[in-house]
Amino acid sequence: MSNSIEAIKFDICCAARALFRAGLSVGVAGHLSVALGENRMLMNRFGPSFGGLRPADICTFDFQGKVVEHDPSVDPYVNDTIALHAVIHRYNPQIAAVAHTHPPATVTYGTFRRVPEIYDQESCFLAGDMGIVEEDYSGLASSEDRVRPFAEAVGKFAAVILPNHGALTSGPSIQAAMLRMILLEGACQRNISVAIAAQATGLKPHPIKAEDALTAKRELANIPALPAVWKDTLQRLQRTDPDLFEHRPHTVAA
Repeated sequence: MSNSIEAIKFDICCAARALFRAGLSVGVAGHLSVALGENRMLMNRFGPSFGGLRPADICTFDFQGKVVEHDPSVDPYVNDTIALHAVIHRYNPQIAAVAHTHPPATVTYGTFRRVPEIYDQESCFLAGDMGIVEEDYSGLASSEDRVRPFAEAVGKFAAVILPNHGALTSGPSIQAAMLRMILLEGACQRNISVAIAAQATGLKPHPIKAEDALTAKRELANIPALPAVWKDTLQRLQRTDPDLFEHRPHTVAA
């Protein structure tokens, strides 16, 4: 993992394509952003889907959602929903990276206005870190008054469900934000499958106790899971998305 601008752009593209390959994106919706400091962030432009993102599609925005630098080969058109990331980073300077997409199981589970129970070991990674915005869907996340509750929730939880909309995950890197999105979707998938099984069998499901989930989370933190996941992600993308690696900076290690 590198901190150079070109390497971060490449990492954003890899994270986006991994989310696409996992079925966690819809059409051309969704953005991934990495703060560069005060009033600057790297983020994908509106237009390309997660499945085709290239480093040239990553622009520099300010925290008002305006493009301040872009590759001359791309259209820097700004969709109003880009305000989502601008407001989140402005309100949360401690957060480096934010992922927003519309994972199907998370959207489904979000209609119940509940945070998922923890039923499996993988979900323990998110123990105490999952939250939900307690507001009804009222339209696109295109104005500060609509986005402010999202920004406040992201400041409290690393994985946030937006009811009838999608999800936001954050972290110290785009790799961490990506992994948390995958874990959140997995937790919602598990909750839905457990509910179906309970209805079919008449049996009562038993989630992992909160204190035990937090214990597992601390134990899992001793395992270098994120570097291993990222290495595996890059290796799989080299096979499925070789075109992306034509744009790989020399500073990025395998």
